[in-house]
Order: sequence, then C-alpha cells, then structure tokens
Amino acid sequence: MASLVTWMLALGSLAVAFLLVGYVLMSLILIIPTWRICTRAGFSGALSLFHLVPFVGSFIVMGMLAFSTWPAGEASPGR
Repeated sequence: MASLVTWMLALGSLAVAFLLVGYVLMSLILIIPTWRICTRAGFSGALSLFHLVPFVGSFIVMGMLAFSTWPAGEASPGR
C-alpha cells in the first residue's frame, strides 16, 4: 500500500512539473510579440514580463494596452 502512495505522489509531482514547464514556455512565446507591441506603442517592453505572473499577468498587459493612452500616439485606421 505504501508503494502505491509513493507512486501516486511521484506522478502528481511529475504532472505539476510538466504543467509548470508548459506555462513558462507559453509565457515566453507570448513575451516576444508583446514586447514589440509595447515598444511600438511607446511603453517599456518590460511590461510584457507580466505574462510570467500566473492567471492575471496577461490580463494586466491587455488592460494596459487597451485602456491607457499610448505615449507614441495611437495609429489611425488609414495608416
């Protein structure tokens, strides 16, 4: 019975490790384009590092880009 519990804990730890690695990889994939968007909008590119904050980081970045005034000016639809 103790062997079964040990295996269950090991598999749970392995699953958490895979989820953590997957989250970090997805965050890194999102950081590169967000960094470019932030610098073109006139914000610091480091704002894109909020993607590393679990659950709310992407919403913070999207909120900043969507609802704040861009220092570089907003592009008109005809540009």
